[in-house]
Amino acid sequence: MTTSMRVKRPVMLMPAMRTPVMRGLALTAFLLLACAREGTGTPDAAYRAFARAASERDADRAWTLLSADTQAWLDRRAKTAAAAAPGVVAGSGRQLLFGDAALATTRPLTTTLVLRESRDEAVVEVAEEGGPKREVVLVREGGWRVRIPDPDGAR
Repeated sequence: MTTSMRVKRPVMLMPAMRTPVMRGLALTAFLLLACAREGTGTPDAAYRAFARAASERDADRAWTLLSADTQAWLDRRAKTAAAAAPGVVAGSGRQLLFGDAALATTRPLTTTLVLRESRDEAVVEVAEEGGPKREVVLVREGGWRVRIPDPDGAR
């Protein structure tokens, strides 16, 4: 006597997820949610995240919110300063900008307003407590990043 048992297969709720288009849409949704969670999906949110990281002395996070060209000129300047004062100045742009003395001077933001935004660049008007309004340029590099102009004019 044999009894046959029927084994039920699990039902796939989203068989369409196997298509490349659906996988791409799912990845896009995930990335958009990640940007929203990090608070850097818009130029003004990216600047607020940068200012918050600086005020919280989170140099690693603040450094990642700087544009690649800003990081490059800061590193060049730090290496020059370190060569002129060996052992006194670190040869890192991150350390030059976010060293203990630099971070001690941050002031709370009072306003951020996107003045202009294109596909790859935005201008945000920012004001800090007790300070005048100023314009900050952000560039899109996988997300919005703060560009600090090179004082020597190189880009």
